[in-house]
Amino acid sequence: MINETTNNALAALQGPPEAQGTGRSSSDMGQQDFIELMLAQMKNQDPTKPLDPNEFMSQLAQFSTVNGIQELKQSFDAMAAMLSTDQSLKATSMVGHHVMTPGNTAVLDEGGNVAGQVLLNSSVADLNIKIYDPQGSLIRTIPMGGQGAGAVQFKWDGFAEDGNPSLPGNYKVVAEVEVDGNVQEAAMEIRSLVESVSISPYGGILLNLENGTSISLDAIQTIM
Repeated sequence: MINETTNNALAALQGPPEAQGTGRSSSDMGQQDFIELMLAQMKNQDPTKPLDPNEFMSQLAQFSTVNGIQELKQSFDAMAAMLSTDQSLKATSMVGHHVMTPGNTAVLDEGGNVAGQVLLNSSVADLNIKIYDPQGSLIRTIPMGGQGAGAVQFKWDGFAEDGNPSLPGNYKVVAEVEVDGNVQEAAMEIRSLVESVSISPYGGILLNLENGTSISLDAIQTIM
């Protein structure tokens, strides 16, 4: 804690008001400022109330701690900025590539196909991939039969059940599994094209996909 002698020393160090300048307040001290303040304290101490050496050492220790924390924070800030830049550069290299993303919205391009994988926690007696057009009508069922636990790959060639090619657009893909006689949906990932990269307002890198959704770079596990 800075006492009356310290305040007097600080005033002596600063000089008269017209000579103090306008850059910093008295609380914005650097290491050189602190040393000069210590010398000024010694010169301006009250002879009847000499400075306590222990108090002096306590002030020095507090200053060193705060100064060290500030330098450490600056180092971490610089490291975080460097990592963010490196991550952004790596993310931009993914533009134009396909990634596997959770969800069931797939984009069918002209003459293209849709691919993905079903994530099974356990074996199933039967697995069917169902494709719904943009109007919500079921246009194709792809039987996959019984499957064991794990990732099961699938691909839709873009043709409807009647053999006609489907129009380009967004399609819904549903994986239905039969477990113990009950039919339920299973989790799945769809192959999606990365169109652009952006920075999230909450921090982190976002990959903007062709189906109109965005996903965090950290959530991507498969790049194709």
